[in-house]
Amino acid sequence: MAALHKNKSMSPDERRVLPYAEEASLRDEFLSLASHELLTPLTSLTLQAQLIRRAIADEQVATPERMAAMLEVFDRQLGRLGVLCDELVQASCIQAGQLSVTREYVDLGVLIRGAAARVAAQQPAMAGAIVVETDEGLRGCVDRAQLERLVLHLVRNAATFGEGQPVVVTARATQTGVRISVRDHGIGIAKEDQARIFERFERAVPVRHFGGLGLGLYIARAVAQAHGGSIRVESEPGKGAMFTVDLPLKEAGGALAAAA
Repeated sequence: MAALHKNKSMSPDERRVLPYAEEASLRDEFLSLASHELLTPLTSLTLQAQLIRRAIADEQVATPERMAAMLEVFDRQLGRLGVLCDELVQASCIQAGQLSVTREYVDLGVLIRGAAARVAAQQPAMAGAIVVETDEGLRGCVDRAQLERLVLHLVRNAATFGEGQPVVVTARATQTGVRISVRDHGIGIAKEDQARIFERFERAVPVRHFGGLGLGLYIARAVAQAHGGSIRVESEPGKGAMFTVDLPLKEAGGALAAAA
């Protein structure tokens, strides 16, 4: 996202108001983007509702196939709205320093496979293209909902920018915890963009080519850090990207919970 920058010729007064101008610019760009992202699924849902209303008025008998197709559209678009709303809520909590972490003992293999399956269900084109490889017995005390959210964002990101190529999700035990990696074979990310893509509303591609609010990686980083972990990306343009999350995994008593 474009930002205003300081200029040596600026007066002291101009420098003082610069942060407010940058915040206003960020807010305006976000409102424009969010409006478009929210209107897209709403438009689709409205169209489907009109078709159903017309069919009822004309006393048409909908075939099971047609009803199934309509319900699939409703399910997909409502899911999209749910994702957008969740991103907005989480980003607001992060910005306010209120991201909460409630730990419980979790089977990480089950959690990661479940998150990958959700993405495949939301993006039918990726059915069978998301491969999950996890160590057996990989468990630890984490916030189940937040960690699932982290994996969802990384897998969705890979599916979006992976150009339809297979996405590989791995989770391996380390000496101190677990390493989760998500690898795609898509458009890749330029070196100069790799740091800023974890910031709020940032993206490495034009908005007109790819949807989204630019919050997924921002949320993923916050979740990793809230667990005492880190996230990084390795990528080259045209060669895909690999996002790696390292998390310390300990039980409440302090013993490592990741199986070797």
